[in-house]
Amino acid sequence: MVRASCAWIVGGALLVASRAPAQDLPVPPFLPPSPARLVEHDRAKKGVVEDVPTTLVVPAATLVNVHTHEAIVLDGAASERERERVEWFLRDRTNWERHAISPLSLETLRASVLSFGARRVEVVSGYRSDKLNEGLRKKGRHVAARSQHVLGNAIDFRLMGVPTAQLLAWVTRFHRGGVGFYPRSGFIHVDAGRPRRWNEE
Repeated sequence: MVRASCAWIVGGALLVASRAPAQDLPVPPFLPPSPARLVEHDRAKKGVVEDVPTTLVVPAATLVNVHTHEAIVLDGAASERERERVEWFLRDRTNWERHAISPLSLETLRASVLSFGARRVEVVSGYRSDKLNEGLRKKGRHVAARSQHVLGNAIDFRLMGVPTAQLLAWVTRFHRGGVGFYPRSGFIHVDAGRPRRWNEE
């Protein structure tokens, strides 16, 4: 009964967000601490060492890598287990090298998903090795020599069912780092670098 109620409440919240008028940008949700972390903290204070019961985790959306066609579930709140999953998912697509991913960029992606009620996210680029980044530059792509992707700070993505211009307006308003707009390719770039804006293509 508790699980059904949670699912109904979250589903209703996503439905409301998805019906928000185009002119009114949805406000990003303020996510509370994970229930599992609160339980662990409380038990640690009391000196309780028995196993923590399983906590309901509500999936927010499915992330799909447009290059590898792999997919993973993005949860409604961050967790250590998800962090490892995301690092694997956003690894360099040429040599499978993994790198830590900026929490700021991932949380902007998550907040946009929850605000728009999107169920599918197409990820165009995550971490890039120096070799991949230089290869893209030599092909004439709009790639910086010291890209934030090389540092694991950037994610390029689109929300399926959400116009890219509308997503750009939302990200520009709420993201605290760099924001790039690629209208021809139809995706948004967010990174954890200094605040700046650009439009390429």
